[in-house]
Amino acid sequence: MRRLLFHLGFAVFLIAAMMGMLSIRGGLADQAEMEFNVLPLMIFDLIFPVVFGMLFALPFLWRRSREARLKGFAWQEFIGIGIPSLFVSVSHWLYYTNFPLNPVTKFFAMHAIQGPILFGFIFGFTLIHSIRKRERAL
Repeated sequence: MRRLLFHLGFAVFLIAAMMGMLSIRGGLADQAEMEFNVLPLMIFDLIFPVVFGMLFALPFLWRRSREARLKGFAWQEFIGIGIPSLFVSVSHWLYYTNFPLNPVTKFFAMHAIQGPILFGFIFGFTLIHSIRKRERAL
C-alpha cells in the first residue's frame, strides 16, 4: 500500500511538473511571437524533454540510493543508448550547421518533430538510469 501511494504521489508530481513546464513554454512562445526572438524557445524545446526524462528516472535512482548501490556509472549503457539519442535529439540544430548528417538524423531534422522530443526523453532517462552499481571487469 505504501508503494502504491508513493507511485500515485509521484504521478501527481509528474503531472504538475509537466503542466508547469508547458505553461513556461507557452510564455516563451508568446514572447517569441512578440519579439521575433525564437532562440529561448528553441533552447527550452531542446532541454524540456531531457529534464522530463530525468524526472521520470528518479524512482530508479531513489531505489538504488536506498539500497546503497550508487557506486558507479554504466558507461556502456550511456554510450550505447545515451549518445545516439542525444545526437538525434539535437538533429534540428545540426541541420543548420555544416555537420554531416546520416539519413536517419536528416529525416528527423526535416520531417518529424516528435522524434527529437522522444529521443531527448530517452537521453534524460538514460542519463539518470546509468548511475548504478559499479560493474566488475572480466
